[in-house]
Amino acid sequence: MGVQIWEGTKAGAAVSALERQNLLLTQLIQSQSEATPISTLNEIAEIVRRGEAPNVFSIGDQINVKWNNGQNDYILPFDIVHFGDVQLQDGETVPGMFIQSHYALEGVQFDQNEAFYVVPAGGLAPGTYHFTMGNSWGSHVVSGKVYQFTLAESYAEGDLLQLGTATSETSGLPDTAPANWRVRTYKASGSIPAGSAANATEIVTLTEGSGGTDLGTLSSSTKYGTAGINNMQRSGYGYGRWSQSAIRQWMNSDAAAGAWFSPQNPYDRKPDQLAALRGMKAGFEEGFLNILKPVKVTTALNTVTDSDIGTTEDTFDMFFLASLEQEYCVPQLAGAEGAYWEYWRRRLGVSTPQASGQVNANHIRYAYNAKSSPQHCRLRSAGRGFATSTWTVASSGSLGYGSATGADRAVPACVIC
Repeated sequence: MGVQIWEGTKAGAAVSALERQNLLLTQLIQSQSEATPISTLNEIAEIVRRGEAPNVFSIGDQINVKWNNGQNDYILPFDIVHFGDVQLQDGETVPGMFIQSHYALEGVQFDQNEAFYVVPAGGLAPGTYHFTMGNSWGSHVVSGKVYQFTLAESYAEGDLLQLGTATSETSGLPDTAPANWRVRTYKASGSIPAGSAANATEIVTLTEGSGGTDLGTLSSSTKYGTAGINNMQRSGYGYGRWSQSAIRQWMNSDAAAGAWFSPQNPYDRKPDQLAALRGMKAGFEEGFLNILKPVKVTTALNTVTDSDIGTTEDTFDMFFLASLEQEYCVPQLAGAEGAYWEYWRRRLGVSTPQASGQVNANHIRYAYNAKSSPQHCRLRSAGRGFATSTWTVASSGSLGYGSATGADRAVPACVIC
């Protein structure tokens, strides 16, 4: 650990400050069964806020934090991964010390399979409807194919039609045969929007045919926010956009199980884990949360549906997932999603960033509740050539991207500032 000699007007004051600092550093060297005292956390925050953290602490030092998963207490070591200025919500720029959980927490879907159709004003009456595939995708989606289905109930504005299977909300459109596709419907009820409905109202079979009313064309070129038909990729495997992700909501909520999610766009659906998990933030003690603040987090957008929004998007998050660049991986948009974290350059043991497809055993993360169990872990960076993908580090340490519907583990990062 680094040591700073503090200046003082008297020798005694300097010695006292140095002794206090040494005591503080000693308190950080604890067993995994002990949490860092709240008094020590407050002193750490004060050092960071004075801009002195790089002179006192070292990359790789750990702060131990208590976390409860809703049933049991755990001690989570947070690694010091980076020092740098951060922007707060009010626009102020302040010194920050980035820390990241050493272990992987729960697995939560980045995003659920989205609805393919939002019921417009006027609603849908019972009857037969059809839609057209606007482009080919994978082994089973063929451009120009038309599929029809019949609804037994009526639906109001804002209700949802989703392409799934008989047992799952995820349709896997390009990988699942059309014979297995189903239209799953969801209705709003009172204050609960259709995107948060617990159960499907109907699950109906599709067949090839153009009977009944035309709902439109499902394609990969449909823009975000278009009324009615959604983007095909988002309908097949969810939406890889950090700002609207379910995992971001879970990480930054202290709400009870079933209450931490709300739809972020008209097509959004709740994640499978909503009823089982309470918000991640609820598990931390107030003393730890008090030394953190929401900071500006920049994430690159995909180029399939979000180019009209921009190249990047800013959010303000207390907890966030690391980006490709922050974990010393080759980014798709260099210099956009945060500086490389020195911790990961050292941990990976390489002189150049890890590239897609490369395997590095030093990138493996283990479960907080099974510390010999390697985990698939999510990054927040979108797979920019797809509407549905985000980057992940697999349990083997390989780098790649996959669909948003996977419940990969979260490795939360935050900033003391």
